[in-house]
Amino acid sequence: MSRLEILIPLFAVIGNFMAIIIFIYFYFTSRHRERMALIESGRDASIFKRDKNPSSRSLKYGIVAVMAGLGLVVGTILDKLGMPEEVAYFSMVLVFGGMGLLAYYFLLKSRRESSSDIL
Repeated sequence: MSRLEILIPLFAVIGNFMAIIIFIYFYFTSRHRERMALIESGRDASIFKRDKNPSSRSLKYGIVAVMAGLGLVVGTILDKLGMPEEVAYFSMVLVFGGMGLLAYYFLLKSRRESSSDIL
């Protein structure tokens, strides 16, 4: 093994870590610049605040997981009926997972509308 072949894994590992560090650096510096620009223009930075309700996130992930499980079941049925295995599983998990996200969106939308009616 030559010396250059030994350096390839070393450069790969160092390169991956450097890419991660650079990505994190640019993420935080650009976020800081955006917030400073909002403050300088006199606007509120509340658009950066996330939903702090963990039950909302749990509900979303739960709905998507259940629907992806149903997609696997339907994919198994389609596989047994003769559809190619990769197509059956992959497409049904994506379709049912997407339906789960849509169900969560409409559920959240109806909750917001009902809470605004009360106020």
